[in-house]
Amino acid sequence: MENNTENLVGLVDTSRYNKLIEAVEQALKLIKFDFNKKVRNIAIKPNLCNYWRSSTGETTDPKVVEAIVDVFTRHGSPNEIFLIESDATVMDTKYAFKILGYEELAKKKTIKLINLCADNRLFPIKENITTLVPHQIKIPETFTKVDLFISVPKLKLHSLTGLSCALKNQFGCIPIKRKMVFHKNINKVIALINKLITPDLILVDGIVSKGKTPKKLNLIMAGYDPVAVDFIASKIAGLNPKRIRHIVESKNLGVGSMNVKCVGNDWLQFANSFPRRGFLYNISRKSLLQLYHLYLRLFTLEGHLFKLSPLEVI
Repeated sequence: MENNTENLVGLVDTSRYNKLIEAVEQALKLIKFDFNKKVRNIAIKPNLCNYWRSSTGETTDPKVVEAIVDVFTRHGSPNEIFLIESDATVMDTKYAFKILGYEELAKKKTIKLINLCADNRLFPIKENITTLVPHQIKIPETFTKVDLFISVPKLKLHSLTGLSCALKNQFGCIPIKRKMVFHKNINKVIALINKLITPDLILVDGIVSKGKTPKKLNLIMAGYDPVAVDFIASKIAGLNPKRIRHIVESKNLGVGSMNVKCVGNDWLQFANSFPRRGFLYNISRKSLLQLYHLYLRLFTLEGHLFKLSPLEVI
């Protein structure tokens, strides 16, 4: 994946622009996006894993998605734009769309909201790699209808994976509500789903990011390679990307490359402002994960069915 554009990661300070659409457009120009390419149907995947608003640093800001829609409408006339998400253990997509402002956005911009868990057809994966997980992964039909898949993750720390950004956002494409069934092997599953459903374009919402606390970073990131994007995202978050297991698993599976060229604003500008978690949290994370696995094993149906080990640390 190492050519003139695919290893580019563009960083834009949104505070330097009067309108968010200008910042998004600049981010796309930094990675040399081809606006002349005809795009008919677009799928946009924000991160809506719960009902917390974007100001908490947990979910994608609908204003970022609106700016993306406006950019592509300005440069062409796509036939349809789909806004996609799937249910999560603690979240029903239909309510998240309404509570977080996406239902209003859909009406305003005439875009279609799709819950991937309710997709018309699901295509089972035949690759042998599915033996890594105890549940068959299926691909929603929506992905066969679009010629541009845009992932719009939030930049934040995550208790299970360390980092949640471009690669982790595709975990939400799995059309199953109780995704804790995959938590034992979450790093391998994240790599797998990115191999099967690789985004064509990534635009990261780092306007408000979540570390120890939510913090306004005024950041938009753009790239094509989710491994490359997460490489820079982890450095901004004060993490070593070579120690984030789902980044390494994805690289090894051929999803992308850690050979990255940053363009635009310096990533250190945003790293200096990112609210890093403290030393005590970092050293206690292993114990917290062990307790979580114990909870899965003793108190969830998934734990009883698949005999999750409380001693395996993700």
